[in-house]
Formats: sequence, C-alpha cells, structure tokens
Amino acid sequence: MNRVSKFFLAGILLFGCKSVNEIADYGQHYQKYQDYESLSKVVELTELNADTSFVKDILGEPIDMGFDYRYLLDSVGPNGCVVGAVFHIDENGKIDQKWIGEICE
Repeated sequence: MNRVSKFFLAGILLFGCKSVNEIADYGQHYQKYQDYESLSKVVELTELNADTSFVKDILGEPIDMGFDYRYLLDSVGPNGCVVGAVFHIDENGKIDQKWIGEICE
C-alpha cells in the first residue's frame, strides 16, 4: 500500500469518508488558488491531534518553523501583517492549536 493510500485509509478511519473528501477538496482548491475561504475551511475541518503529515498532504509544503506550520495568503490584514493559517505542533508531532488570521511577529 503506497503512502497516499495509507493516508486516505487513516483519514477515513479518523475523520470519516465525507470529511476526508471534503477537506481534500478544500486543500486542493487552496493549493491551486491560495484563497482565504479554502484555507479557512481546512483549518476549521482539521481535527486537533491530527498528524503533521495530514496537514502537509492536504495543503502542501508549509513554511516549517519547527514548532508550527504556516500557510500564507497573498494579502495583508488591517495591521499590515500577512494573513495565513498557523498549525501549532506539539512534542509528538501532532496539531494542538490552529488558527487563521493576521500573523504579526
């Protein structure tokens, strides 16, 4: 069984068939168009405690900060900061926090 097949099998078991298909569709749309709506839906539908490989498979390669994954949009918010999604990674390589909005640092 290849990696993609294992990913979808694990996703079906973890999230259910409809959710995996739905999140995969939003992820593909984000990868193609880099749009807020698709990225926001992926953040919403990604369960806490998901593995980082799940996020990478759905959204593509992140900006890997070591402690979080970031996916940016081509826009800035009201404070002049880039807008994007952040998936915080715990010590076990799982997502323990997630959000979308301005990233001001």
